[in-house]
Amino acid sequence: MTTVAEPGTGLVPAPPLWRSPGLPSLFTASTTARLANEAARVAMVLLVLERTRSPALAGAVVAASTLPSLVTGPLLGAWLDKTPHRRAAFAGNQVLLLVSLAGMLLATGHASAYVVVLLGLLAGLTTPVLTGGFTGLIAPLVPAALLRRAYGAEATSYNVAGVAGPAMAGAVTAAFGASWAIGAAATLSVAALVAVLRVPMPPPVVDASSPGLVRTVLVGLRHLATTAPLRAVTVTTTLSMGGIGALPVVFPLLAEDLGLHAAASGYLFSTFAVGALLGSVTMASRSPRTGPIRMAFLGVAGLAVVFAAAAAAATLPVALLCIFVAGALEGPVLASTLTVRELHSPDWMRTQVVTTGASLKFGAYAVGSGLAGLLVAEHGPRAGLLMVAAFQVVAIALGLLARRTRVPADTRTAGHPLG
Repeated sequence: MTTVAEPGTGLVPAPPLWRSPGLPSLFTASTTARLANEAARVAMVLLVLERTRSPALAGAVVAASTLPSLVTGPLLGAWLDKTPHRRAAFAGNQVLLLVSLAGMLLATGHASAYVVVLLGLLAGLTTPVLTGGFTGLIAPLVPAALLRRAYGAEATSYNVAGVAGPAMAGAVTAAFGASWAIGAAATLSVAALVAVLRVPMPPPVVDASSPGLVRTVLVGLRHLATTAPLRAVTVTTTLSMGGIGALPVVFPLLAEDLGLHAAASGYLFSTFAVGALLGSVTMASRSPRTGPIRMAFLGVAGLAVVFAAAAAAATLPVALLCIFVAGALEGPVLASTLTVRELHSPDWMRTQVVTTGASLKFGAYAVGSGLAGLLVAEHGPRAGLLMVAAFQVVAIALGLLARRTRVPADTRTAGHPLG
């Protein structure tokens, strides 16, 4: 028996996290699916750079693969909160990724640039199920006293995928070429599709008087905008992710700037993810005394410092150290963000809040990737790292402003979609 601190209740006894029924199979499926996505994200960039040598096109592909989530995230989240057919969305995501990867393999370097960008767009249509979709299944499976640790474990899932996916894509590219990395990502996607079929899918919390899909989306957006903790964390982490969106473009060229092959960017991504893994494992293994909102703000502030230091790094070991520390800060930021979303969201819109928040981050990530492609093409990868740091500073400033601004019609205590 472990002792866990639940917000507002002090220390309470609770069973071990992994004895929660269904949780191991959920994390197996979510981690495999995210591993496929992380490997594909890096493999696509490396394929574009290998065949076209165009940072601008690489940035456009990353932007295209993340931008659709800005629209599909709220819709998918609202649908997943209502439908008894949740599994179809999880399986569909893997199928779309497979189709996109096959198309990228055939089109990149042979077809027009817009075709390659459209294939990236296809890959991103349903990616919100990797964030809010899986995350929304956690609370029905886990005792309330263990939720903060469970979200720490959820952040660990992201970061395990972030460690292994890019490293695999980079290693396969260095040994055999980017085409083989695309094939490896496709193989992982097939494995994820099989794993999804075993995930428990608790029925959604709905009733006959629930509003339609569009109305539900609007209510969810209003809830995010008028609930101060959610608003502050969403603004801060969205802008922070906008800066991090530069990394898929920056890391391959930073590797070359440091005297390595562009494929070594996989190891740079993995260094970042190893740090994030360490941070999220720490969150999953204990109940921190620092509140989740403050922890998220402190983590983003730290990211500004270490990315600025990475921009000035003259050697690979120094750059890797900065990137590792950045990852160690990002892990708790993600876990804290998930905790805030859970604490300030009613059950009937839990998945929608998570997918909408994630979609805003993906949209910012897309914008950051596109800007970085243009900036790096003109000024090099170190300018891209400074852009990442600048985004973190702006994120802190606007997040603090969002927390202090009062917005009427707060829906935090609503117990019903129409309440």
